[in-house]
Amino acid sequence: MGSNRRKSEDHPATTLDHALLASGESAEERETRIRALFAFFDAENCGFLDCSAIESGLSALRMPSDSECCNYAQDLFGACDANKDGRVDYEEFKRYMDDKELELYRIFQAIDVEHSGCISPEELSHALVRAGIQIDDEELARFVERVDKDHNGVITFGEWRDFLLLYPHEATIENIYHYLERVCLIDIGEQTVIPAGISKHIHASSYLIAGGVAGAASRTTTAPLDRLKVVLQVQTTRAHVMPAIKDIWKEGGCLGFFRGNGLNVLKVAPESAIRFYTYEMLKAFIGNAKGEGAKADVGTMGRLLAGGMAGAVAQTAIYPLDLVKTRIQTYACEGGRLPSLGTLSKDIWVKEGPRAFYKGLIPSILGIVPYAGIDLAAYETLKDMSKKYILLDEECRLNVLIWGWLMYSG
Repeated sequence: MGSNRRKSEDHPATTLDHALLASGESAEERETRIRALFAFFDAENCGFLDCSAIESGLSALRMPSDSECCNYAQDLFGACDANKDGRVDYEEFKRYMDDKELELYRIFQAIDVEHSGCISPEELSHALVRAGIQIDDEELARFVERVDKDHNGVITFGEWRDFLLLYPHEATIENIYHYLERVCLIDIGEQTVIPAGISKHIHASSYLIAGGVAGAASRTTTAPLDRLKVVLQVQTTRAHVMPAIKDIWKEGGCLGFFRGNGLNVLKVAPESAIRFYTYEMLKAFIGNAKGEGAKADVGTMGRLLAGGMAGAVAQTAIYPLDLVKTRIQTYACEGGRLPSLGTLSKDIWVKEGPRAFYKGLIPSILGIVPYAGIDLAAYETLKDMSKKYILLDEECRLNVLIWGWLMYSG
């Protein structure tokens, strides 16, 4: 108990007075600033704010993109409306400002490891790296430039506060990065554009590893069913499940059910990478073609179109692996021995020619286009819903594994 008391005395709790001191404002100046901001949103002098008033104010500030303004306004309104009566009076608005400024000051202190009262680009970079976010020097400079209003190369608490004051979610470094990437806009003359180049995924390596592991695990788990399906498909007589299972067991034992699974696992990562990167490129192309910009929401039909085309591209790219896998699964063994991947591929090339690696490609593409379109459109819709209803900083390892499974399955 005594040690806890001494620790509390050595490190007193951060209060709003500390934030006020860091900003260089007096209490009266801060009160005036908050009242002016409330009056800005309360354009009709109602004495309270509703969701539409906040949305109109945000639109006037040109903060989120048009496609996200409504959802953003609802989130901010929900954060301010403490008693949930459908309106925000000044006291509720000020309480939100108090809590938000204190929260912002705490993360500002955590980033300012040299305790200089300013955040340098190096300190910001280190904070991003600690959060698992890798950005290059150009992106870092753009980040600092957006927040650094006086362009002196460092970020003061006042600049940090003004940049994030209306951000309705918990201010972690991950969320702030997403805020800059997805919501916050940069004014260039009379235009408003989303920062270019800042499009790297948070914890990308985690998603890649989780996706690869989850994809390999799912393919391996379902490998016996996949082998059985292929065997039944190539039978010329009436197919029966139990005799086919007995034949597979007799031919190769337990491992016979996993024949071709190595290739199945091998193609998971490149297939998914091609599919998702092509999908993002096609979405940007569709957005530009519609005149709404590369980052615009292309809508459900745009997602379906981009997803279907991306699926066709990925299927074409990895189809030779798929064909060799099927040949291995249906290969008539002599003495229980299977040819190696290289030997079988060479035999196909020599005996049937290079075009043989694409036998059945057209029916495969006709099947994959609607599947991939629905798959990717549903994936992105669910991902957006998760970002809306699940705090980004509270995303646990299970969530990462689930999204990895969704990305790499199929």
